[in-house]
Amino acid sequence: MKKFLRHQFSKNAPLALTAVAVLATRGGVLPPNVSPLGASGFATKQLFWFFVGILAFDLLRGGFYPGVLFTYLGFAMYPTMGKFAGTSLRKQALFLPIASLLFFLLSNFGVWWFWYPQTWAGLVLCYTMALPFYRNTFLSDVGFFAIIAGVRYVGAVVQKVRARELVVA
Repeated sequence: MKKFLRHQFSKNAPLALTAVAVLATRGGVLPPNVSPLGASGFATKQLFWFFVGILAFDLLRGGFYPGVLFTYLGFAMYPTMGKFAGTSLRKQALFLPIASLLFFLLSNFGVWWFWYPQTWAGLVLCYTMALPFYRNTFLSDVGFFAIIAGVRYVGAVVQKVRARELVVA
């Protein structure tokens, strides 16, 4: 039983820690658009729980507004691009910035649609005003994904060491 619990904990600990980090950092502790949300969405294989977490947070914080569907469509780009990237670090390095860019384009399209003049000048103004937020999004996606990838790597090394210990014992 002890081995089973240890295995379950080591298997689910990164997911649980990521979920706690996402909830903790979305509460206004960090600057705008600095959050592990995009990186965790990119890294997750639990698409359902990724969106449940976003919905739960938005329900608790009153995060629904006109254009929120564009934002959710943008969030969907993270797990979609993560799936395309697979486990290849090279592909992840390519697809994570693409996911960040798609989130920026889609979510701010919704901002433009509902809050800016629906003209070419309004669209350009909207995206221009959003650039500082994109910088934060991009940098936090890359930074938090580096942490997630590092934790995964260390976890894999620890599992290999434990497996060798079991074979020797």
